[in-house]
Amino acid sequence: MNRRTVTALVINDLRQLARNPRVLVFAVALPLVLWPLMWFLTSLTTERRQERIESRTYRYAVADPDAGAAEAADARMWLERAMAVIGDDGRADNAEPTDGPAVRFERVEAPDDVAAALDEERLHVHVAWEAGGEDLPGEEVDRETVGNAGRSAPRIVLSYRADLDASDSAEGFLRRALERTRTELREQRLAAAGFASAPADLLPLQRIETASEEQTSGLLLGRLLTAIIVMMMLAGGSIVATDALAGEKERGTLETLLTTAASRVEIVTAKNLSILAVAFATSVLNIVNIVVWMQLDLIAAPAGLKLAIPVGAGLLLLLLYVPAAVLLSSSLLLVSGRSKTYKEAQLLFAPVMLVAMAVAAIPVLPGVELRSAIVLLPIANLGVAAREILTGDYDWPLLAAAWAVTGGAAALLARASLRTLSAEKLITASELDAADLAGGPALFPRRVARWFAVLWALLLVWQLNIGGGIDSRLLISINMALFGAAAWLMISRYRLPVRETLSLRVPPPGAWLGVLIGAPAGLVLADGIVRLASLAMPIPEAWIEAMAENMGAGLPLWQMLIFFSLMPALFEEIAFRGVLLHGLKNRLTTVQLVLVAGIAFGFFHVDLFRIPPTSLLGVFLVVTVVRSGSIFPAMAWHGLHNALALGSARVEQIALPEQPIWWHYVLAALAILLAFRLMKRRTRAAFS
Repeated sequence: MNRRTVTALVINDLRQLARNPRVLVFAVALPLVLWPLMWFLTSLTTERRQERIESRTYRYAVADPDAGAAEAADARMWLERAMAVIGDDGRADNAEPTDGPAVRFERVEAPDDVAAALDEERLHVHVAWEAGGEDLPGEEVDRETVGNAGRSAPRIVLSYRADLDASDSAEGFLRRALERTRTELREQRLAAAGFASAPADLLPLQRIETASEEQTSGLLLGRLLTAIIVMMMLAGGSIVATDALAGEKERGTLETLLTTAASRVEIVTAKNLSILAVAFATSVLNIVNIVVWMQLDLIAAPAGLKLAIPVGAGLLLLLLYVPAAVLLSSSLLLVSGRSKTYKEAQLLFAPVMLVAMAVAAIPVLPGVELRSAIVLLPIANLGVAAREILTGDYDWPLLAAAWAVTGGAAALLARASLRTLSAEKLITASELDAADLAGGPALFPRRVARWFAVLWALLLVWQLNIGGGIDSRLLISINMALFGAAAWLMISRYRLPVRETLSLRVPPPGAWLGVLIGAPAGLVLADGIVRLASLAMPIPEAWIEAMAENMGAGLPLWQMLIFFSLMPALFEEIAFRGVLLHGLKNRLTTVQLVLVAGIAFGFFHVDLFRIPPTSLLGVFLVVTVVRSGSIFPAMAWHGLHNALALGSARVEQIALPEQPIWWHYVLAALAILLAFRLMKRRTRAAFS
């Protein structure tokens, strides 16, 4: 490419964009006013809500107790003391009186239809008294509601509408007042009965919050930051992308541009850089805006929020979002280039934006940590990393890994968009090449990556959200069914020849001896990979214990072999060393094929600490199929590897010795080379 030509094209595009009011609004004006406006409205809304809560008069009604005079007197006493507590301390939720205005309660006549009165807000909370019941059956009962004599204790029932702010607040005030009244009465009765020490001095509880206000506020902001920045990138970038190719196609100016001295590659590169410039400028404005407004403290922060972002953390966030900007700009350009008209591009941007926003919102979910499989999901990993940066938690190896994963995905997509849009069908999407026209097996190599990307996403969602708490046998069965169904769908959809696709050939006799030598040696080398990976990402003890439990601890031996050895050896080999390998073999060199297909297998084991050793196993299995020309030795190797690994599934056996013996790994590597040599097919090409 000619850099001067690309630079001239980018400058020309940016000049045109500067005259576009939509770009100025979405890429410049909106980021500048978004954060102060959100900050101001959040603070104002919080203050106004608190004022409404404290100035409102809450209406409550009391149902006449269906009991004798003594229990009716008890009910009145409880409510009178609770109302006194509310009147004394204002909000009825603190041990000491508050300086704010007292919350006011007004008693009204009990309605005939409590639910309707609550719905219409004629009533905010209804109080009912349930007397003690008769003797209960002898089965085990809850002793908090049942006395030692076997009779259910009387209780107060509060009815309210949790979805109505006034009703929910009234119930909260009254419930806390009743709980405080209960505590005071209990202490008085214990003291009157001669309790040895003051009840308040019995096992006092003190809470110490070790997280600072900045860390708590950083957690809240970090959950939302990536979603907002991605939204702003998409808002500004989509306008540029729509006009960049789809708009020029519709106006007929793209043909004129193609008649100039600029090549297609230079034109596409310039368009991508223009979109990237707007997307990155949007992220810069957002982050600088946040840092400036929080440092200057010009607008009062909402109650409970206190956050000051250091300049260094702001620069780190800016660097963190660079690959996200590249990834999103390449996605938008690719969609625009494949669209025939301006309206079609706008329509196709909708699913791209929905997917991007859904992924960017993952940090909002509770329990999602960077030191997990989420580090492998582009954009989502940056969101979790940003959240941890704002809370002051700098896990540098994982931050670098998240940046590298998203950066790698951005580089691949940028290259794909450049290659795709440099083809003849850049001008019109109606032109189809030979593979598109032929379909079937000819089209499958282009689609195989998409199939496995979708399969990986489904597996990730299933493992993270559903599969964590079920029996390991059921989890493995569902995973294997997913692999088998995906392989069958791809073979059926593209009419692939089963024998060739799955490499169902008789292997050379030496392949079986190679399996017997290679599988144990591969397990030793996997141990070495785990050691190396643990230098950057130490393996938690809890993970080792969970891994031992998940690998069938307590199961009969025959079940362990079926679920952990036989089933993966069958279904995973069909999917990865069968269908995936067949789809990639004519598009990659042998070295690329071994690395891509092998590492892809590791990434499908979504547990972060399992990816390095399973990627190595995947590489060995791909080499096995390539050398032998058959999938059967790979199945045998896979099953034997897992069976041997089951023997070390106990915690004390998984724990690695402190001093590894280096020559064990050297012998294992030599054994692997010998195993691959024994597998070579001599009569014809090993893999075709």
